[in-house]
Amino acid sequence: MTKKILSLFSILLIMFFAIGNVSALEVSEAGDNVTEEGTYESLRFVAGNKVTSTATIDGISFVAGNDLYFEGSATYGMYAGNTLTINGNIDKDLLAAGNKILVTADATIGRDVYLAGNQVEIKTNIERNLRAGGDTINISGITVNGNAYLYAERIIMDENTVITGTLTYYDETRITGLDKATIGNVITKTADKVDIEYGFKEKLYAFIVSLIASFITALCILNFIPGVKEKILKLDLSIGNIAKTACIGFLVLIVIPLISLFALFTGFLTPLAIIVLAIYFISIYLSGLFVAYIVGNAISIKLFKKDDLYLALATGIVLLGLLKLIPILGGYINALVLFYGLGIIYDFIKNMKK
Repeated sequence: MTKKILSLFSILLIMFFAIGNVSALEVSEAGDNVTEEGTYESLRFVAGNKVTSTATIDGISFVAGNDLYFEGSATYGMYAGNTLTINGNIDKDLLAAGNKILVTADATIGRDVYLAGNQVEIKTNIERNLRAGGDTINISGITVNGNAYLYAERIIMDENTVITGTLTYYDETRITGLDKATIGNVITKTADKVDIEYGFKEKLYAFIVSLIASFITALCILNFIPGVKEKILKLDLSIGNIAKTACIGFLVLIVIPLISLFALFTGFLTPLAIIVLAIYFISIYLSGLFVAYIVGNAISIKLFKKDDLYLALATGIVLLGLLKLIPILGGYINALVLFYGLGIIYDFIKNMKK
């Protein structure tokens, strides 16, 4: 199932290639409870624990939060979080990823819908195509005026479900109501299964090799690239600044590939886009190394009373490596490290002239 969802995400980016000019980027302050109101003509980004948006956005509405409720209006909608409720108007395309996703009966989407989540429920009609992936997808009582690509463990339909085009799903999927629904055409696919068993020794060996590779890479960068070590040591490590930097990193993670992929198709910006994407992927790798050094340096000074590069790197890389192995919690830690590290690198690049 993980492979199916990843495949869906590779498709999700394509929907934004046709986006026109964006006049500005507006970023709201991140917080615990955020309410977004007003009218904006821009790409609007909001992040928080609980986010409620009633804004009217003539552009892209990009909201990230734990509990997200959207009942405003936007040209394009991009939403990510734990629990998502879409109750507003999206003029063109909707993209959402989360644990529980609900598109209510009052929501309107003008074109295509792309959803990835654990539990996905859609109660409004889809004007064009629907692509969704997850554990359970419920499309009871709605009409899809196009094709539906559903990749899930379970799909729920009823006699009021209508798909005017083609329904595509995997043959291992459990479907309720398929015989009652009205569907133009049905295509079933066989999922590719790759079963690879790794023993404890193989996993331990791979883990140790990755730690050594990270240590050597970080050591070379901090020793041979002028100013990097000094800038990292001068960072403001207050909770507020860390949260702000992480939010910027999250925005960089999403926006840079969208802009770069769009630039690839312009022709005259293709070389620049390739360079930017190369820097982007390198930055994703380096983000974890920088955060590991920050964590390790803080621990070595606190516990060992030593400001030693080797000790700090070894401590940080091993500690973060072990924490990332923890089920569920490790995934959150990995995400936070990525966001914060990308935010740091973005700040370095922004202040490069200085």
